[in-house]
Amino acid sequence: MEFGVKTGQGGYTYEDLVKVWSAAEELGFSSAWLYDHFYSLGDKNDPCLEAWVTLAALAAVTKRVKIGTMVTSASYRKPSLLAKMGATVDVLSHGRLVMGIGSGWHEEEYRAYGYEFPDLTTRVTQLKETLIIIDKMWTEEKPSFKGQFHTINEPLCLPKPIQKPRPKILIGIATGKKTLPYLAVRYGDGVNITSGSFNETKEIIEAVLSQAKRRDKKISDLVISWQGFMVIGRTVAETDRLVERTAKRRGQSVSEFRSYATSSGFIIGQPDDCVRELRKFKEAGVNEFYIGFMGDREIEPLRTFRDEAIPELR
Repeated sequence: MEFGVKTGQGGYTYEDLVKVWSAAEELGFSSAWLYDHFYSLGDKNDPCLEAWVTLAALAAVTKRVKIGTMVTSASYRKPSLLAKMGATVDVLSHGRLVMGIGSGWHEEEYRAYGYEFPDLTTRVTQLKETLIIIDKMWTEEKPSFKGQFHTINEPLCLPKPIQKPRPKILIGIATGKKTLPYLAVRYGDGVNITSGSFNETKEIIEAVLSQAKRRDKKISDLVISWQGFMVIGRTVAETDRLVERTAKRRGQSVSEFRSYATSSGFIIGQPDDCVRELRKFKEAGVNEFYIGFMGDREIEPLRTFRDEAIPELR
């Protein structure tokens, strides 16, 4: 069982991110994650650093944690460029990249930045071609591919990633659509589930395991990760203080934030409460958790989770 910290970039300065990622590494978390969005998913007026440029910078100030974006939108960069970027970050981090990637979903952001936003079937096909091209460029000397949307003609990708045969690839899935579990097993190394619903998460896991069985792939070789948001305090008073601070930063009242958090599947409470909720996902098959700690600029929520929740979940 592994545990990572998900920050995103919305509202963070680079110095904030260095502080949190360094603390995550020092506290023993196994991974740290950004998100691939051009503006904040909270208050759109908050600053939001571009994911892959920031990831390269953070690779230079960390030493042990696996790093990545959860998840990269396959539509925002040509597959050949993304493969080159990923190989570069793996080299800069001395072999610590995990490629989290998905079909994209934020239509407003797509259109604001001038990207077409095709239907889901098209986006999934584009994702499939992207996965094929990344794998080829990371593992082959003279890769070629001609697809419906993307083509490569023996592009050089030097240096290759340090990790052999290549860095792990995790497919982001938010719903129980059948095609994405297939892609995760056929072209990737596992999934990252973003649904806050336990029942939907269980449905996605069952679909992934079914695909693994069909392809004679060892379930133990798959990463089945879940990411979600958490407000954790050692006491009720500490938890309430973090809730109040988070609500204020989001421009919401406490009741508005709690209502939003409940509908979005946030986990709020003391360590025992959080362990009880996460244990359900573990029993369903999750083997890695990537947690976005609300109020994490204080670092204390990370420490609380490390000290009082992780030992109970391992």
